[in-house]
Amino acid sequence: MKQRYSFVKFDENGQQTHDYKSLADSITTLPTLRSNIVDLVQSVEDSCETNIPDFVDKVRKDQSLVAQILKVARASKYARMIQVDTISDAIQVLGVQKLRDIAITQSFLGNFLKPNPYANGFDWKAFWKHAHTVGVISSIIAKKLGKLDHERFYTGGLLHDLGKMGAFAVDEKSMLGVAEFARKQDISIIEAENNLLTPKHDLLGEAISEIWDLPKYITKVCRYHHTYHREQRAQKERGFLDDEQNEHIDIVILANYLAKKLKQGYSGHSVIEEPVSLILSNLKLPEIFLEEITPPILAELQQGSFLDDMLNVA
Repeated sequence: MKQRYSFVKFDENGQQTHDYKSLADSITTLPTLRSNIVDLVQSVEDSCETNIPDFVDKVRKDQSLVAQILKVARASKYARMIQVDTISDAIQVLGVQKLRDIAITQSFLGNFLKPNPYANGFDWKAFWKHAHTVGVISSIIAKKLGKLDHERFYTGGLLHDLGKMGAFAVDEKSMLGVAEFARKQDISIIEAENNLLTPKHDLLGEAISEIWDLPKYITKVCRYHHTYHREQRAQKERGFLDDEQNEHIDIVILANYLAKKLKQGYSGHSVIEEPVSLILSNLKLPEIFLEEITPPILAELQQGSFLDDMLNVA
């Protein structure tokens, strides 16, 4: 399974590695985030007080997005309280942050589920359930820690495995082989990628996020959700990684661990590799935090979500 790829370069030690920017640029089957979707994300990220009329105007420019939002809002359990005929109605039902998340998710679901080009050998609905669960848990942890911007942590958790989608788009057959190798060897996807010399999804996710001009915290979550020591991140970033970014990464790592422990969805492997004690130490949290946070997580997951509604109406 060790093979050559078209885009390679050499590192400072003269070792051959993948040219992740060129790989990301080469992807044609993975849908890019259209400029209006990036604009929507940024408009919610940049301020706690979103300009609702301006936000609605941005959404209305994308007919497919309007249709998807209305479908999800009408399918929501809250729709019985209000007639949902407009984007303004949908905001009342779901909130601005959820509309932003629908915009991001719909960009991917359109290619991965309608129809699913990778149906043979990989369960994309289970993958999206895992990604969504990591987002939900990240938001719950952030809220527990008193973060006013806890919705941003949902987005980081949702997109942490962006590079896996990119890797499938670069070479579907090879990535299916990576997932099979990880399953048979009982190792993680990142370990399988290292063993087989295929592109690493954390580096590819970073490259895709940069090309799409996503918020910096999403880029860093994609890059470092398998780098558990903050010192190692600092070395790779040459010191340009602040405490807030480290905290965001650690929260997503912890959420990823809990999503796997609770067996929510499927990320491509079943190994639980995250060193929980280290991550809790990074976040200055006691071991009992895991017991305390589990009941509210389960309660939230049992309520269903906008993603469930999207999968049902897709």
